[in-house]
Amino acid sequence: MNQDFLVVLSDPGPVPGEEFHDWYDHEHVPLRMQFAQFRTGFRFRATDGRVPGWLATYDVDPGFLATDAYTALRRHRSEREQALVARLATLDRRIYSLDYETGSLEGHPRYQILVGVTSTDGEGLIEWYREEHIPLLTAIEGWNRIRQFHLRDGAGEALLTVHDIEHPSVCDTPEWKHATSTPWRAEAMASVTSASRRVFAFHNSGR
Repeated sequence: MNQDFLVVLSDPGPVPGEEFHDWYDHEHVPLRMQFAQFRTGFRFRATDGRVPGWLATYDVDPGFLATDAYTALRRHRSEREQALVARLATLDRRIYSLDYETGSLEGHPRYQILVGVTSTDGEGLIEWYREEHIPLLTAIEGWNRIRQFHLRDGAGEALLTVHDIEHPSVCDTPEWKHATSTPWRAEAMASVTSASRRVFAFHNSGR
């Protein structure tokens, strides 16, 4: 379970889509995936109609993101990358550490729901998640895996929950509506000071 999780939200803004994806897929991601410490690398597109519209996630060996080998990638960007990054509307980079995982995932993720929460009662929130909310969600057919992370670096909520699902239609079921409307949920959410929810679909893999 010991791993770091690198999350990068991006939006090309004025950069043409073809140029943005060519840079991401043929320069930016390959430079990271050359390291064995990068266990996975996936890109996703937003399906919720919001911006930033693109997401990249990487499962990384703990501590590697602080090494000279990795940080040199940012210190010694190519001229092309420097010029392109300066034109992006958004490049939001966050580092998390894994705290909890349940369920399983076969192959690449299909859809992901990312829920970020900051609470004045972090322990109570975690208790609700682990004792009630997560068991109710993983009992839904098509709810494959849930992982929880705490934020270490970057802007974002303190707790990030990543849901790997077959399709967003799982959130249209009576079981999902029950899981999100219990008295305990209302109590746990009363302590929340900041929250976000995004939905993304798989775009491609770095390997």
